[in-house]
Amino acid sequence: MQKNHEKTEYQQLLKQGFKGEKMIVVPRKLIKQETTKELVSNLFITDIGYFPKALNHYRRRPSGCAEYILFYCIEGHGKIETEKGKIELSPNSFYIIEKNKWHTYYASRALPWSIYWVHFDGKSARYLHHRFLELNSGNAVAIPYQQNKIAEFDYILNLYNLGYTDQVFEYSSMLLHKLIGSFIFYSLKSTEAIEDITNEIIQYMNDNIYGSLSISDIEQEFGKSASVLFNMFKNKTGYSMMQFFSLIKIQKACELINLTSMSIKEISFKLDFQDPLYFSRVFKKLMGIPPSEYKKTVS
Repeated sequence: MQKNHEKTEYQQLLKQGFKGEKMIVVPRKLIKQETTKELVSNLFITDIGYFPKALNHYRRRPSGCAEYILFYCIEGHGKIETEKGKIELSPNSFYIIEKNKWHTYYASRALPWSIYWVHFDGKSARYLHHRFLELNSGNAVAIPYQQNKIAEFDYILNLYNLGYTDQVFEYSSMLLHKLIGSFIFYSLKSTEAIEDITNEIIQYMNDNIYGSLSISDIEQEFGKSASVLFNMFKNKTGYSMMQFFSLIKIQKACELINLTSMSIKEISFKLDFQDPLYFSRVFKKLMGIPPSEYKKTVS
């Protein structure tokens, strides 16, 4: 009985809204119309907003919501209850609620949350939620404060002020992919550090493009084990370090074929391939044609 009384009190106060709130609710008729288009159908926004210091914010959905919901808490506290249990959101944390699953969420009475949120759906939405569960174990995820995330939410909110045009739907869909991805894949732990060291390794490779490199050279240069570097680099680029080094060598070979009068053999030696036949095999594997054929296409 006490819980029902609290729910009624929340609902009565919620009618007042939240000072400084921002919210876009996309007309469902337009969503149905726009999501027949290939680009928008993959991922689209149905509702998006910002509730600052959302005292008495409460929602209970026994049958769940027709869309996935991403919550990004920037200050204060609140709780989300699902079949998985209670999840507490604190400053600089996020969570994604699964569609069509019962849930309840509410702001703390003492320190009510300020949240950015977005309802989303589409052909890719289920997979994105699956990746969230897979990478984050289904828990709320703490992330460092990043002004750019707030700016991205605000940008999308402002975008809809231009009207519900085809261009707005398509652009918001593209932006939503980036926004949700930046949350989900933060779980690769120290994403920024991984990106920084990966970029440093790539720069190191480019600095040594005309020489040879081994895993042990990279290991010694960056002071980390080969296995740690391998995992970080593969997660970021999709290639092993040696595969990537071969790739940028072949890219450089293409550049030299295009911009110089050097022979294939000279280019091979310049890039430290001591066997021109091996160079040709690597080139063909990565480019689909041997260097001699490639040269004909640019001459």
